Amino acid sequence: MEKRIETIEGFTVVGYEIKGSVEEIPALWDKLNGMICEKGLTAEESFGITMAINGTEFHYLAAIKAEAADGVEGLTSLTVPGGRFIVGTVKGGTEMIPAMFDTLMQTPDVEMRYSYGFERYIHPDRSQPYETEVWVPIE
Repeated sequence: MEKRIETIEGFTVVGYEIKGSVEEIPALWDKLNGMICEKGLTAEESFGITMAINGTEFHYLAAIKAEAADGVEGLTSLTVPGGRFIVGTVKGGTEMIPAMFDTLMQTPDVEMRYSYGFERYIHPDRSQPYETEVWVPIE
């Protein structure tokens, strides 16, 4: 497993959110990707941000950086605070994302901090497979 520590500035994303089950998340991505295509936007990365979990209900945002969607209305905006993160590259598809979150949160000698953890999908060329990273906030 590849993992590293990154320190980043805060950034703002916009997209579509749900408060529902994890099974509803793929439809949210379909909606975001459809909007990107319909509007002819260029987004080299996208983000899946879990804003809260209450039992089996997720408050989740599928998003792109705000500057990539300049002028698009009706999107939810969220600022991800900057700071330190432990980052892992996901191998084996999106079904491995929960295991990567668990692995990173159990890393010895790092202390978690209260902030948003997120998935980062890197896709500079939409005709090629994308890379997936998991970012967990740390002190």
